[in-house]
Amino acid sequence: MSKNFTKVWQAVALLSSSIAFAQAGNIGVNTANPGSTMDINGSVAAKYNAVTAALYNLTATDFHVSYNGTANATFNLPAAISGNGNFKGRLYTIKNNTNFTITVNSAAPETINGNASISVPANQSVQLINTGLTGANPTWELVSTGSTSTTNNITASNGTTLSGTDVRLGGTLSQATNIDTAGNNLSVNGTGKVLVGTNTVPAGASNSKLVIDNGTTNGALQIKDGTQQFGYVLTSDANGLATWSSTVTTAFANNWTSYTGTLVNPFTASPGGLLQTGISVTIPAKGWYFFRCGVTIQSGCNDYGFYIDGVGEIWRTYCNVADVQMMSPRDQNRVLYFSTPGTYSIVAVKTNAVVPTGFNIGNPAFYLDFVKFQN
Repeated sequence: MSKNFTKVWQAVALLSSSIAFAQAGNIGVNTANPGSTMDINGSVAAKYNAVTAALYNLTATDFHVSYNGTANATFNLPAAISGNGNFKGRLYTIKNNTNFTITVNSAAPETINGNASISVPANQSVQLINTGLTGANPTWELVSTGSTSTTNNITASNGTTLSGTDVRLGGTLSQATNIDTAGNNLSVNGTGKVLVGTNTVPAGASNSKLVIDNGTTNGALQIKDGTQQFGYVLTSDANGLATWSSTVTTAFANNWTSYTGTLVNPFTASPGGLLQTGISVTIPAKGWYFFRCGVTIQSGCNDYGFYIDGVGEIWRTYCNVADVQMMSPRDQNRVLYFSTPGTYSIVAVKTNAVVPTGFNIGNPAFYLDFVKFQN
């Protein structure tokens, strides 16, 4: 009996060296003057649990849980308890050590900061504390997260893409975006326009996809692909692919455009006025165009011609003798300037009532084509 009594006093002496009971009801560990309800002068150890299961239910014995699994995981919080057993103030720390996502669910209808669940992204962590509430209330609050997001969700939007915890440039623009560095603007607006040097679409550019505003300084655009030379111009092919080239060399290569429509003999009508031919040409842009035209007409003395109304003639032959003959020259060239793009009708004229004995005969048949060679 004496031996056991001695052991009890030894245990009390050991405890009294590390625990002090203050009159205010505070408990101190390794301190004689506790300033809080529990004052610990030293380290604290709590349960550390590492799991790999993709489904985990947190319990009363958990404190810190690290996830080391190989897939997205779901962690379920315990349901709140009303009255005896209420665990208000319980803390959970959840650490995601993977490149996957953990979804933390509250027990319905409870919430976490008003949400049914939160996400713990790859290599992030959260700390939760129980509020002591029950039912459809925020029974859990976020104490801290491993990211700067108050909802613990790292998201990427408006031209950025999320890869794990890495937010990278590259994605779908969801709103007009302006990048302004020392007055050098780069703007991408919601209609697919790219504006350089300004974030305002200027007058006349409503249909433009690229706008460059260099103020009053020359040299706003430079395009180098190895084909540039002094005096060259940027010229497009039929698919819109542009290269630097000499205007003459490019224009007369293989870029000829033919007339459209079906040619009818216009010279059966009486002379006077402009005679309709049933054909036209479509001029894509203002500038200088080279036309070539050829037709075989057999007739007595008469003058025949083809014109683009309001622009100029593209073919004409003159009467030399009264006998029926082939009008010459058969093949002719013209240079015309168009100030406005558009579709222009080809009309014909003749000087008297003579009707050709042969129109568009021989080989080759009538032809009319053109090419732009200078702005």
